[in-house]
Parts: sequence; C-alpha cells; structure tokens
Amino acid sequence: MMLLISWLIRYGHVVGAGVWVGGYALLAFVIVPLISKGASEMLVQLAINTVRFLTYAGTLTIGFGIVLITRTNGFSNLFSSAWGALIITAFVIAIVLLGIGDGALRPAIKRLAKTGEAPARLWATVGFILTVIAVGVMTGATYVG
Repeated sequence: MMLLISWLIRYGHVVGAGVWVGGYALLAFVIVPLISKGASEMLVQLAINTVRFLTYAGTLTIGFGIVLITRTNGFSNLFSSAWGALIITAFVIAIVLLGIGDGALRPAIKRLAKTGEAPARLWATVGFILTVIAVGVMTGATYVG
C-alpha cells in the first residue's frame, strides 16, 4: 500500500510539472502569438485562464514535491547534500515561476491592447525556459544521492 501511495505522489508531481511546462509552451508559442495577430477577447480570456490554471498546477506540483521530500531523503538532507542543493534550486525556480505567472504574465496579457505582445511573449518564454530548467534540475536530483 505504501508503494502505491508513493507512486501516486510522484505521479502527481510529474503530471503537475508536465502541465506547467506544457502550459508555458502553449502560451509562449501558440496563444500569445495568435493574440498578436488579432486580439480576440476569447483568446485573451483563454490566456488569462491558462495562466491561472498554471498557478494551481504549479502549487500542486510544489505540494507534491514537498511530500516527496518527506518520503525520500528527508528535510535533514536539504542543506547538507548535492541532492538538497538541487531540490532547493528547483524550489526557488518554482516560486519564481509562480511570481512570473501571476505577477508579470497575467498583467502583461491584460495589457496586450496597450503594450503589444512583446511583454507577454517575453514572460511566457521566460516561464517556459525556467520550467525546462527546473525539470532538468529535478532530473539531476533523481540521480544524486
């Protein structure tokens, strides 16, 4: 039973991360460029809702990650190992991503009519790059003792 619970927690963490990466990719490379070609209210609302959904997905991913820490190497190893350094790095990136989504990207999407697509595309691209880096860091944490 414990093995199943551990698997479900890890599964939730990985699925949440996949949604986060895919959502930023969708925003950066599909939705925001489509809005720039003709800012329909439906696309703008889709972009705003996507960012809000990414905030929830990111929060769940972080939550599952915290639970995974307790079920793997534990909090006592966070500040005394290479594994801990990678986990802390990924956690910092995740918090920055939450800030980018709600603090920069969503406002940039709301101001598309005034400022153009450049700020929204910039923040969506930065978010995508950071999610890819976070996945790389977490992959490294899987292989470090």
